Amino acid sequence: MTAKKNYISPIRSFDFYLENYHKLLKKLKVEHDVEQLQSVIDLPLPSEIKQTLETTDYDALVVTNLKKEILWANNGFKEMTGYSKSFAIGKKPTFLQGVNTAKTALEAIRELVKKQKRFSYTLTNYRKNGEEYQCQIEVLPLHDRTKKVTHFLAMEREKEVA
Repeated sequence: MTAKKNYISPIRSFDFYLENYHKLLKKLKVEHDVEQLQSVIDLPLPSEIKQTLETTDYDALVVTNLKKEILWANNGFKEMTGYSKSFAIGKKPTFLQGVNTAKTALEAIRELVKKQKRFSYTLTNYRKNGEEYQCQIEVLPLHDRTKKVTHFLAMEREKEVA
């Protein structure tokens, strides 16, 4: 009589591998984004910002100066909007807005930015091809060593429309 061998199904093994693979990819993406972000703002990122990036799902990151001009965007920006990073740099994020972007949303965002506090908001933006999408943004002020706000970091995610 031969002993019956138990084998792990390749499909079950792949599922386990795939789950860990996605976790590793997210970790590497965040590490890359943090490294580039630090070089743009020329300051170390506070641990609470790093932790927020590690624990929050985002499609794109955008850094603006106090004049609201884009200084940097991560690779996810092109994937989400269709615009290249080089096209966006130097422009204000308003180039993503259009006909169906609520004026009340824009005014609310302007007022929230003036307060220089963390906030979240959802508004209608437009991709390069003209397609509209709901953009959920979480804006975090970035401070220098004297606690003065120097930049804003926007974590952006396309919101599923139900």
